[in-house]
Amino acid sequence: MRKLLGWALLALWAVSLLTALLVYGQRQLSSFDPDGKLLHLSTAPSFDTKLVQLLHHQNIKAGSVVHVGTTSRCYCESLTSPHQNQLLASLGEGYQSVRLNIDEVPALQAMLHAVPALIVLDNQNQLRYLGPYATGYGCFTGKNLVEQVVSYATQSPYNGAVINADAQGCFC
Repeated sequence: MRKLLGWALLALWAVSLLTALLVYGQRQLSSFDPDGKLLHLSTAPSFDTKLVQLLHHQNIKAGSVVHVGTTSRCYCESLTSPHQNQLLASLGEGYQSVRLNIDEVPALQAMLHAVPALIVLDNQNQLRYLGPYATGYGCFTGKNLVEQVVSYATQSPYNGAVINADAQGCFC
């Protein structure tokens, strides 16, 4: 009887631990564009041009990989460093990394609900990508989007920007 009670307690402990991990994991997973604001704005024909102009006013030039974050630098932002390095290495010469605090650009804050976000401007100053670096729990167990972003940034001919608003991951 005592052995059976021990096994039952062990099973109860294991189920409790798995439940706690699942609940915690679900709280970490959030939508990049939960209210669809970015998706709606991106359907306007002038969206790409307006965003590029907004970035130009922030002194961001062609060939930029723009990391959009906050002044508080939340935990999820710290997970993007490997993605940033991989992206710059894959894009090669002619691309520079730029950090932009969303708190300091109200017009961008009106577009983006979540950070960290990534904006890629090609060497012709065309918007190529706007969205997250990765998806999934903690942005490291899910799907790394770097290879896709590189293909969007280098595809020819230019067919317009990719706006990745439908993503689940670690966002602030």
